[in-house]
This record gives sequence, structure tokens and C-alpha cells, in this order.
Amino acid sequence: MNQAAAVAAATPGAKPTPTGAPIGTHAPYAITAGLDGNLWFTEFQGDGIGRMTPYGATKRFPIDPDGFAERITAGPDGAVWFTDTVGNRIGRVAPDGKIAYVTLPHSDSGPAGITAGPDGNLWFTEHSGNRIGRLTTTGTLSEINLPKGTGPAEIVTGSDRNLWVAEDTVDRIARVTTSGNVKEFQILTPHGQPAMMTLGSDGSVWFTQPQAGKIGRITPDGFVTEFSLPAAGVPLGITSSVDKNLWVTVIRAQVIYRVTPGGEFTAFPMPAKSMATFITAAPDGTLWFTEPNGRVGRMTTDGYVREYVFSNPYSEHVGK
Repeated sequence: MNQAAAVAAATPGAKPTPTGAPIGTHAPYAITAGLDGNLWFTEFQGDGIGRMTPYGATKRFPIDPDGFAERITAGPDGAVWFTDTVGNRIGRVAPDGKIAYVTLPHSDSGPAGITAGPDGNLWFTEHSGNRIGRLTTTGTLSEINLPKGTGPAEIVTGSDRNLWVAEDTVDRIARVTTSGNVKEFQILTPHGQPAMMTLGSDGSVWFTQPQAGKIGRITPDGFVTEFSLPAAGVPLGITSSVDKNLWVTVIRAQVIYRVTPGGEFTAFPMPAKSMATFITAAPDGTLWFTEPNGRVGRMTTDGYVREYVFSNPYSEHVGK
């Protein structure tokens, strides 16, 4: 099922924004831990990529205003890579802040999730095009076709060195080998719509189900288990930390759950008006989450939370 596409070469794009310069509205969105020790995030309806040190110092880099940075991941080359749904391309932010793009060959692609693969390449989903893309760090692109109407969204690398994909329109999880073999597994709850994913310490892939109020676990051989939240809510972000637990955000609920590999939940209340959305774990085990109200939060595994507030126009070192 492996279908090669035309080679697409990356071309230089925008230059870094000087520290402190306003570049429009911004709301932190998807977030990842970079290989440089910093946190990197996209901006919902914004025009930049944000970089934050573990101490809260921040800098933003402008992207092409005709695009939209959605999901983001740390690449094996030391850069961060992001999907641009509107621009139908994949973006790369180099360590020096230079931005380049690889335009996809199909106009209907709809790039969504992205991850660093087990083979040293970037792998991403094409939600509208029902394809999986593989991109080398030098810009060579190939694609794998999925069944029509599957809607591949999030993607992660599993402990079995395969790619695991949430197919949110058909309630399935797909396992994709680097050679292009695809096998799909049905989740248990109809209309559960698997969303965000992470590799757990138990070797399974864990995923959220916002429409069902559950999180799910799928083992490398495809066995699915689902766990309901202790209270009503909409789980969205999920990550695995060095404490070997899963951490799950619940939008509009002012709570983050710690979930053991056995499915036991512990609730950690968030500050008033908190809006934790996407979440990632830093190498030191701390959890970092974005909030669409213009904040990035930092949380230790014992529940201590600090939020960093971004004003508009942008200013640095604003903590709370």
C-alpha cells in the first residue's frame, strides 16, 4: 500500500522575530519538548511558533501568514517540525529559528498529526486525503494510502517500532509499518473518536476519546481497553512522563488526571479559569500544557502548577 510521491524540496522561509516584537494574536496550542531542552508550541489562529525555556523565558518565530501551524514534534535533526493544514505543507523550524516548508503534492491532504518515526524520518497524517506521509529530514516525501474515509489524525511511534494512527472518523486505530503495511483495530465505544495519543511506559499506545469521556489503551498486538473518567468531562491531551504514568487534560474542567498503567485516576485541580488543552512531558518529568487563553502551564508530578501568561503585544518573562 506504499505509494511514492514526487520529491518536494524544502525552501527557506521566514526569519526569527526579534525578541519582544509583536506578531499578532496568539493562543498556545499543540506543544512538544524539543531536543534542545526547550518547549515548543504552535498557536491557534496565530502566526507564530513559540519557544519556551524550562525557566519560562520565551521567544516567538513568525510563520507564513497564509498558513496555520497545527501539530508539532521534535525531529531527529534537532529541529522542530509542524503540520500546516491551511498551507497544505510541513514546516521546519531550525535551531537558529529559520523556517522552511515542504509543500505536499495533493491539494486535498489536510496534514494533521506528526511524529518522529523509528526510522529517523518524520511521519504525519493527511486527514482529508486519507494518507500517511513519510518525510526525510532533507525533504524527500513518500506517502501510504489508507482506506477511504478513515480520517487519520494523531500519529505516534509505538514500542514495536511501528506507527500508530488514530482514525477519528471510523473509530479505529491503525498500525502502520515503515514499509507501508496497514492493519486496523476497532475501538470499543461507538463514536468515541480517538484523538490524541502517546506511548505509555507499559509499551502500549494510549489515546483520548473526547466524545466518550474515556481514555483508551491498545497493546502492540491490537488488544483495546477503555477507561471512563471518574467525573464527566472532555479528555483531550495525553502524555507519558518519567514517573511511568499517563497525564490527561480535561478541557473546561480545571483538572488534570494522573492515570496509572492499570487505569487508576488521580485528579489534580488546576487554578481558577485554567484551560489546559494539549500536554507534553519534559525530560525532567515536569508536565507542560497549553491554554487557549494565552498561557502555558508547568506542573510537577506532585501537583505544583505555575502558569506563564503572554500579553498581546507580546512581552517576555511574564510569570504568574
